[in-house]
Amino acid sequence: MKITLCYPSLLPGHKPTYGLQPLGVLYIAAVLTRDGFEVEVIDADVDGLTVEEIASRILAGAPDLVGFSMMTPQLLTGLAVSALIKESRPDLPVVLGGAHVDSTKGDVFEMSDAFDVAVHGEGEYPMLELCRLVRDRGLEGLKDHVGDLANVVYRGADGAVVVNPSRAFVTDLAELPTVAYALLDVPRYSIPTMSGRFVLSMMLSRGCPFKCTFCDAPITMGTKLRFWSIDRVLEDIRFLKEKYGVTNFVFKDSTFTAHKKWAAEFCQALIDSGLDIKWRCNTRVNLVPPPLLELMAKAGCYVINFGVESGHPDVLRRIKKEVDLEDVADAHERCRRLGIRTYATFLMGNPGETDETARATIDLAKRIRPSLAMFFVSTAYPGTPMYDDGVSEGTVKPRWWADQEWDPTRNSAFQVRWGWTDSGALQIPGFESEVWQRRATREFYLRPRFIWDTMAFTVKNPYFVRHLWNLGTELIPFYKLQNLLPGRAASSGRSAPSDTGAKCPSQPTVEYRERAKAGARE
Repeated sequence: MKITLCYPSLLPGHKPTYGLQPLGVLYIAAVLTRDGFEVEVIDADVDGLTVEEIASRILAGAPDLVGFSMMTPQLLTGLAVSALIKESRPDLPVVLGGAHVDSTKGDVFEMSDAFDVAVHGEGEYPMLELCRLVRDRGLEGLKDHVGDLANVVYRGADGAVVVNPSRAFVTDLAELPTVAYALLDVPRYSIPTMSGRFVLSMMLSRGCPFKCTFCDAPITMGTKLRFWSIDRVLEDIRFLKEKYGVTNFVFKDSTFTAHKKWAAEFCQALIDSGLDIKWRCNTRVNLVPPPLLELMAKAGCYVINFGVESGHPDVLRRIKKEVDLEDVADAHERCRRLGIRTYATFLMGNPGETDETARATIDLAKRIRPSLAMFFVSTAYPGTPMYDDGVSEGTVKPRWWADQEWDPTRNSAFQVRWGWTDSGALQIPGFESEVWQRRATREFYLRPRFIWDTMAFTVKNPYFVRHLWNLGTELIPFYKLQNLLPGRAASSGRSAPSDTGAKCPSQPTVEYRERAKAGARE
């Protein structure tokens, strides 16, 4: 039995500049492969495939079941593709999953009937049980026994949506096989914060014990920390380094140093192993005490992503980001002394945001001097306290994701992909989130100190030139000039497809060849 797992395009038809391997899909693929299923993985996002191209590539593979893993921005793409698939092969089982389903459960049933079931929660074992059922009993067997499957959401005989109870999170992560990277073209993936031609993303743990109101990690991964063993992680790194020649890794754990003792033991073991890799991680400024940070530097930590979020203590309290601003400055200064690059992220438009608090955020970003910074418009994603509070207070549109639109004359594809737009943002009277996001970005990147720091770094690290170019074209909005030319106004790519006869990308369409040839930016 063949299973096709698809990670849909966030912006169909727009090939991104950067990206990381979709680990959720790859973990599921690894579990299915171990059980004897033939598995194909399609990362439509890294190729920037259109809706029609995704559907035709899936159908060309003649699968027996199709699964989509979708974050909220990919929702409409996934639903449009599933509609095309069902139009062509009505009896082909289609399963939806991913972070959006985790957070909203039966919401997708209000938007489409062009799929069979959805899966919420950790997907490896629910998908395995579902695929076994379809293999043994077919689509009719799935319909007859769907009520017995944990984590499955379906429409019952009476038309009501049924959410089956969840199985427990996987407690022993060692039982999961190594990620099925071989199902993708590994060298296609890179990010601007890491050197080298390409990177590999990994998870060392699952779970997040923190309570930030804007984040859905506690919902999708649980609040209890669960770790792979250090020996297993080192074994996987060694295998991947030997197989792909990769020396740059991104550890995607929500908070790498949430368990400081585990992090210290891992770093020491990595040093002792002699693997000699560079890596990036995410953590909080109050969880990197000097001895641990020094050990991380010795173990090859190249970049730390600190979620700073705001430069005003009142806003930090509102979003339950329990950090002190002095810790923010101290952590960045110590990283700079140790040679660890920093990538600080900020949110504009949080609850309680004013022009004064936004100005404080910009001033803090300048003061702490991160190597790179990203200012996002704060988005109320489904399932988060920020969304629930925003709906009850009337500051966010209920189910805003059901009619996501992109106006290319207002925002570039890069801006949409990186959260520079106000889709799903809180509507705060008297505060313009997008205006402040643009102001923060330009003030931070166009100041002499950043230009000097970056030029000095680039002289020693020439790989960074191409990343500077990509960022520069967003600071100076050339896309708006292009839109003034006849025939150059882009389409959003988020509308429902009207033509199901597009060529299969296994025989690439003209549009796909042009995107690949030009290396089209987001």
